[in-house]
Amino acid sequence: MGKPVLFLFLLSASLTDLKYRRITNLHNLFFLIPGIIFCFLDRGITGLMDGILTALLIFTFLYMFYGAGCLGAGDIKFIMTVAVYTGHKVLLNSLVPIGIFSVITAAGFAVYEGGSKKLMIPMAVPVSMGILYGMFFPAESLWFT
Repeated sequence: MGKPVLFLFLLSASLTDLKYRRITNLHNLFFLIPGIIFCFLDRGITGLMDGILTALLIFTFLYMFYGAGCLGAGDIKFIMTVAVYTGHKVLLNSLVPIGIFSVITAAGFAVYEGGSKKLMIPMAVPVSMGILYGMFFPAESLWFT
């Protein structure tokens, strides 16, 4: 039920991040509230708790990267909102693809910007691609069929 809204969120956040190199709090909040509702309607109270706990764990873990200057605050809130929609299974399945797409995106922007010392990568793009990969190609179907 919430997948079309998630796709819209991934697309709009990626385009915003590409154009302005930021994802606003209002944008994340606008999609977080329906995400919580869809999470409950799709997966019940267990799914709702899974989504919220996954989002809190993401915040706790990624805050270190924000403190080190590797991620922006909007990127963390973006990933937290995605976690509410997907829960921990899709997010775990997406970690390796997100890493691969991040390296490819970083290399592309490094070439495009000519080796700039202050390279700002729009993280919504590789995260969105990794999440979509994790949704359409879950690890269970690849390894345990």
